Order: sequence, then structure tokens, then C-alpha cells
Amino acid sequence: MSDELRQRISELQDGELDPAGTARLVDAIAGDPDLRGTWERYHAIGSAIRGEAVHASRRPVADLVRERVAREPTVLAPRRGDPKRSTSRRPIAGMALAAAAAFLAVFVVPGLFDGVSSLPSIPATAPTFAAQQDVVVIPAKRWDLEHPELINKLDLFLVTHQETAPTTGAKGMLPYATFVGYEAGR
Repeated sequence: MSDELRQRISELQDGELDPAGTARLVDAIAGDPDLRGTWERYHAIGSAIRGEAVHASRRPVADLVRERVAREPTVLAPRRGDPKRSTSRRPIAGMALAAAAAFLAVFVVPGLFDGVSSLPSIPATAPTFAAQQDVVVIPAKRWDLEHPELINKLDLFLVTHQETAPTTGAKGMLPYATFVGYEAGR
């Protein structure tokens, strides 16, 4: 084996070999037991340098697996059942499922909800009323009326903002609803 071939194997392990050279070298390693041995030794050296455990018994793993697989008997898969029998049962199974669902819907599910309520029951003869509270009316103040010349400018600003500002995506009359109002003195 030449030094050039050893160098290319080292480059392959380091990931420095070009794709075309990689394909040729892998084919050569697969066909030559000496190159395969060099490849395994280089991997063992790399593992030892990195401080990984190197087991001498694990080196020829591919050969051992190949031999054991060749010695094992061939397992034949069992025959499938008669296809006519399996297809004849499909409509019966579908009807059985439909009958079970109908039985549950008619007899079982209504019984689950008899007399069960998620809300407490209140007798109809005893109406309840909310406690009477005083209502305070606060007069609405639209803008600071000390500067009436700013009212129209602020209205225009708010309408423009409402048209161009990103909202929930609902455009149309809804954004203008906040500006609808009535002023007696205007």
C-alpha cells in the first residue's frame, strides 16, 4: 500500500477528501481487506487519541455480523388468510359499529344527563332582584372648550388615526362609532 493511499484514507477520516475521491476510495476500501484493515486501525488510533475506549474484540464487527447472518436459517413469513373471508366481514363489522353508536346515542347518552344540571336550580316562585343602587350621571366633556378652534383639528386627527392605525382588522363603520355624539351648543 502506498503512502498516497494512506494519506487519502486519513483525509477521508478527517472529512477533507473531495466527493469524487471519497466515492472512489470507499469503493476501494470495500473491495480490499488490507485497506479495510488500515481504515479500522486509523479509527482505533483516532479513538485512542480522543481518549475513547478501544476494544480489540469490536474491530471486526462487520465481518462477525456478516458471518452470523449467513449462518442463520431463512425465516419464511406465514401465509395470509383467505382474502375472500376478510372482505366478507367488512360490511358486517361496519354495521355492528353503526348499531353500537346508535344504541349509545339513543339509550345511554340521554341517561347520563337526566337530572344533572351545571347551574343551581332557583325556584320559580321566589324572584330575586338586584339591590337598588344610586346612579351617578357624569356629564361628558368632549374637549377642553377653552380652545374651541382646536376641536375640529382634534376631530380630524382622531378620525385619520382611526382610519390608518392597525386595529383588529375590522374596518368600516365600527371605528367611527367612538366619535359619534351630540353637542347641543354646536
